[in-house]
Amino acid sequence: MPKAMNLTFGDFIMLEIALVHYIQNLDLSMQSGQYVTELIGKIEYQMAQIKGAAEKQFPAELQPPLDPPEPLKPQ
Repeated sequence: MPKAMNLTFGDFIMLEIALVHYIQNLDLSMQSGQYVTELIGKIEYQMAQIKGAAEKQFPAELQPPLDPPEPLKPQ
């Protein structure tokens, strides 16, 4: 069984940019134009899934410490 390709958030951004650039020359009333539009929607969905998973892993409530550490004093 072939392994799935794990695409990163950046990979999806590059794919979306390429498809948006490509779709400029397509007639959206044609089947191919509709398919590319649907594919862009799928990419947007995957990017939202990745972003949601990252927010669960690293919640926005995490804040840096209020007091910075004291600098080391020379001896």
